[in-house]
Parts: sequence; structure tokens; C-alpha cells
Amino acid sequence: MTSVAAGMRPFFPYYGGKWRDALKHYPAPVHGTIIEPFAGAAGYALRYADRKVILCDKNPLIVQLWSYIIRVSPREILAIPDLPQGGTVDDMALCQEARWLVGFWLNVGVTAPRKAPSSWMRSGVRPGSFWGERVRAQLASQVDRVRHWRVFECDYADCPAVTGAVTWFIDPPYQGAGTHYKYGAAKLDYGELGRWCLSLSHTDQVIVCENAGATWLPFSLLGGVKTARKGRRSDEAVWVAGRQDMASAQTLLAI
Repeated sequence: MTSVAAGMRPFFPYYGGKWRDALKHYPAPVHGTIIEPFAGAAGYALRYADRKVILCDKNPLIVQLWSYIIRVSPREILAIPDLPQGGTVDDMALCQEARWLVGFWLNVGVTAPRKAPSSWMRSGVRPGSFWGERVRAQLASQVDRVRHWRVFECDYADCPAVTGAVTWFIDPPYQGAGTHYKYGAAKLDYGELGRWCLSLSHTDQVIVCENAGATWLPFSLLGGVKTARKGRRSDEAVWVAGRQDMASAQTLLAI
């Protein structure tokens, strides 16, 4: 079972999101359930949205936003208006979750929703990359495809137990660079996180993301990956383990 959710795009842009690189750099899930314990925008799960997907995050804003996305109707998405000229999301007569959704689309690759448009959005360059008709239509076309997803506000170690083997996509704030998040690197014990990841690999497929140079797991270098910031790349690393056939992962990491 390796089907890809064709046409699915991120529901909101997010700093460090993996949607762009999920197919190129990370193995496909080998199990029917995907759990992302540092959910963010869930870029990996979106590529395989037909699976059973469980999202977990300590940030209540992220959890509430995903809860809204999972339940909102296409008609409600299409009814969200453009940002008022010269205004902010606070000027929009919307529920808080909808304002957060719009707010993430006012900039590129941020860790929290904005209230006013970024200079990129104000410039009018790439209008389809910011909140407007094109984004509304895209999101409305795909919300029905995540109705079966579940989301939980919890620490990574408290993700709900499920029956059967799982593919874990673990993309925590990076030890050296993950300072931008509300629940960032300073609040993580990476030694403990590494031991937890190792414990999962006895039965499940485990894919862990980091920057090059991290040592809390035996990471392998992926190479430079394009970021949302023009002209900047991130030196990414990955650790893949589990009961699955490792040949394809080893081939991937040798590239």
C-alpha cells in the first residue's frame, strides 16, 4: 500500500514543513496507520492522506486548527472572504480557527498565524501562494479527504495507542535550529526523545527528521533541501528504522 494522495496540498504553510520533500527524500509508509507526533502542517501525512492518520502536537493552536480543518465543510471554506483592504484578520467576522487559517496564508513558512499580510503578499507576486480565491478553492476541494483523520493535544510520548504496526513520521523542532516554535528545542530532552524513537523501531517503521550534525540518533545526511526563504537551503538528515525491509531506505540514504 503506497498510494499517494494526488492533488493534495498543504492546508496551511508552516516553518519546516515536509510536504515539498516527503516524496523525494523520505520512504513511503509501509503500514496503514501514520502518526505524526510533532504534527505542524502534517506535510508527510498529506501525501498519503487515505491512510489512517493520527496527528499529535503540544501546541493547542495547531490542534484546534486541525480539528477545524477536519470538520469544516467545503462551502464554509469557500465563504471565507479575502482580507479587507488595509485590514487584519481581526476585522473578519469569522471563528478564531478560520482567522488562524487565513493568518497562516498571509506569510510563507511561519510558526504562528499572522494578522496582517507580509511584504511578499503585499507585493502581489505569486498571488496564488497567499490567501485568496486560488487557495480557498484548493482547500475546499480537499477537506473531505481528511474527515477520517484524528488529532490530539499531547506530548510525543503520550500519543494514543493503536492496534497494529504504525509508520511514525517524527519531525521535531531541530536541536540546533528549532528555536522559532512555541514548543521549541529548548523544551525538548533530545536524549529522551532518541530513546523513545529507538523503542518504537522494534515493531514499527520510524522516520525521524533532523539537521545535519545532530547526534541524538545515528542520522544519515540527505543533503541540501530548498526552504521557503529565497536562495537558502537546509542541510537535512534522516534516521529510518523498523521491522520493515530496509533495502529501499538504505538505497535512499546512499543518494
